[in-house]
Amino acid sequence: MAMARPLDSYSLRMYGNSSIRRDLPRPFEVIHCELGHASFGSVTSSSTSFGSKFRNSRAEIQFPENPSSESILRHGTSENGAVIDVSSSGKLIREYVDDGFPEDAIKVYFSMLECGIPPEEFRFFPCLIKAFGALSDKKKVRQIHGYLLKLGALDDIYVGNSLLDVYWKCGVAKDTFALFEKMCSKDLVSWNTMISGLCHSGDHLGSLRTFNQMILEYGVFPNRVACLSALSSCSSVESLFHGREIHAYVVKKGIGDEFLVSKLIDMYMKCGDVKNAEYVFRGIFNEDSIRGNTVIWNVMISGYISNGYLPQAVELFQEMLVIQIQPDFSTMVTILDLCSELLDLAVGMQIHALVISLGLDNDLRVETALIDMYFKCGDTKSGLEIFRMSQNRNTVMWGAVISNCVKSDCPNEALELFHDYIIGYGYVDSVIILAVLRACSSLIIKPKGLEVHGLVVKSRFDSDIFVGGALVDVYAKCGDMESAQKVFDRLPTRDLITWNALILGYAQNEYPNETLKACRDMQFEQIRPNAETGARILSVCAQLSAMIFCKEVHGYLLRQGLDSNVLVNNSLIAAYAKCGDINSSWAIFEKMREKNEVSWNSILRGLGMYVHADKIFVLFGKMKEEGMKPDHATFTSLLSACSHAGRIEEGWKYFRSMVEDYKLEPQLEQYTCMVDLLGRAGHLKQAYDMILMMPCNSDDKIWGSLLASCKSHGDERLAEVVANHIFKLDPTSIGYRVLLANLYEEYGKWNEVIRVRTEIKGRGLRKSPGCSWIEIKNKIHTFTAGDRSHNQSEEIYAAVRNLSIEVEKAGYISHY
Repeated sequence: MAMARPLDSYSLRMYGNSSIRRDLPRPFEVIHCELGHASFGSVTSSSTSFGSKFRNSRAEIQFPENPSSESILRHGTSENGAVIDVSSSGKLIREYVDDGFPEDAIKVYFSMLECGIPPEEFRFFPCLIKAFGALSDKKKVRQIHGYLLKLGALDDIYVGNSLLDVYWKCGVAKDTFALFEKMCSKDLVSWNTMISGLCHSGDHLGSLRTFNQMILEYGVFPNRVACLSALSSCSSVESLFHGREIHAYVVKKGIGDEFLVSKLIDMYMKCGDVKNAEYVFRGIFNEDSIRGNTVIWNVMISGYISNGYLPQAVELFQEMLVIQIQPDFSTMVTILDLCSELLDLAVGMQIHALVISLGLDNDLRVETALIDMYFKCGDTKSGLEIFRMSQNRNTVMWGAVISNCVKSDCPNEALELFHDYIIGYGYVDSVIILAVLRACSSLIIKPKGLEVHGLVVKSRFDSDIFVGGALVDVYAKCGDMESAQKVFDRLPTRDLITWNALILGYAQNEYPNETLKACRDMQFEQIRPNAETGARILSVCAQLSAMIFCKEVHGYLLRQGLDSNVLVNNSLIAAYAKCGDINSSWAIFEKMREKNEVSWNSILRGLGMYVHADKIFVLFGKMKEEGMKPDHATFTSLLSACSHAGRIEEGWKYFRSMVEDYKLEPQLEQYTCMVDLLGRAGHLKQAYDMILMMPCNSDDKIWGSLLASCKSHGDERLAEVVANHIFKLDPTSIGYRVLLANLYEEYGKWNEVIRVRTEIKGRGLRKSPGCSWIEIKNKIHTFTAGDRSHNQSEEIYAAVRNLSIEVEKAGYISHY
């Protein structure tokens, strides 16, 4: 409830100024008017019906004695001598409205009517309408509209304009249009009200249409107010044509001021016409009163940033400081955003110092911008320090710091902050929920994801499409595609991002059929796949080595105009290589206009599958010439190629170059390639020592590579040592036990063979049946070991027997 004002002179005169009336409460203090139950009946000479609807609520007030018929004839003179005239009542109503006491203003009008003043003599209806509008109740506004209609007061254009304005503020556009069309006369204020109302309600095209209609059909020329609203609409819909017309009119009429200059610059910047924005801005330098306006400088700097003119934004800010125009909080927020865009920590720290010197470091918006700048520039510690020292924390700042922790690869810190936030606030918004779900995805922790999911349901965010997509991603990353599908199915609407999250989940968890089905279902819902969708489907094609699917997806991507997308082309290179068509991979790579590190790595990996070692080495040289920086994936491809080609010297050269030239710490993948290279070449002891000396933990794959080399080179003793390392890491491994048994079999150690195979049987280990497939005439044929379900199995097995006989005649001895 608003604070009561002390009684002014008119109030004292109206209610009496004797000592016994000094404690008389103001109307608002004792009357809680039930305006919602009011309706306007017929208008009598004393308007008793208008006031009677509020009689019950007014019963508590101690008015002076009811006026007699004689006093009524005197129009507003009560028996105690207090003169209640229309002019004074109107002034008091206006004062109450201006001071933010709309209900008091309405009570004064009722009191005036009760004292016998006919409503026809009242000339302050615009103020009264404004009072009703301040209640933000469209039902009450419609009631005063009906009352004024019966009084005939709507013939007054000022009254009509006031009603138009109030209807817009109450958000009832339909009533506004109906009133505007029925107005007998319309002046510039009427048109301004409509243009401004349409602009603020978001109907920017409607605002511009009304602006044109006012000029072309009614011959009413706009003033600065209409131009300001129209320019705002031009900015919102990026209508440069209309904006230029308004600019020409403003110049012709000479009605420019600092507000119009600001709007013109903003319009040109948002329409992408930086040159004309600069023209308008430079035109103010001869106007001292306008040149010093900080808002105009802010709009210009912000426009430069939004259009990508970052150096110009920096120069303009420096110019602003040189001519001693003091920046405000908006300037500093804009410049800090610029530092974030430039990733320039040094400049950002200088701006921070300037913020402190200007005394703006306690401003909430500036603090939030500083936190964002430090995080984006890589100084997480400073960002967190500002946050912890801040005395102005709100939900926006918490959301900013939690989101930035996730983006800065600090998911654990994000979850800790989220825990503190929940303890302090007890509620969440969708921004914080999204950030926390991304942290759960990054850490792949399902229990925490389940907790957040419960909070999502409790907070009723489970129907939010963005939150739903993040939940799908969490469950998919944790390998729970069943829960991911359930969350997805419960979403009321699904967009491309949500579908991509589901498709990516199925692809990453190696559910190729479900991935393809999800893609088809997405298209049935009339959602068009994008480059990311295509990349995921191509990864499935590569996983299946299904050339027919790969070509179909490639054709679809060509028809959708995505063939120039870098992500799509990188995926096509990898998919064709894995499907056995390295020539198509090379052709796509050659045609790419734009290549990134992933493009080069993809073709290097593809060529490595086909032992094109020399071609890979030449291509690596070209990659360096193009200015691309090799990463771990690049050296994995190089070392793998060296391994398959038996190029030991080149392998050591690239391994040393990775460490010495590119300062890359070798990871398990690169060590595995080197062990494989040394093992294939027979340097088993050197390979064994490398595994023991490498700083990262070994896995079964690197030991398995060495075990295969031991078998190839007949090192039975080392094979046993290596096998023990494998069985310690993976006691359930069957593949490597079979490999060890085969090695013993080659050397005729049947006791050892029996021991290993007995151990396999005793542990209950079973080898999964092998599966292979081949594509013939656009049809995929799948084969599983021991399976005779294929309709041509008799012919197939007969062919296998014939081939076995032929190879045995050629001298091949089978060990199986």
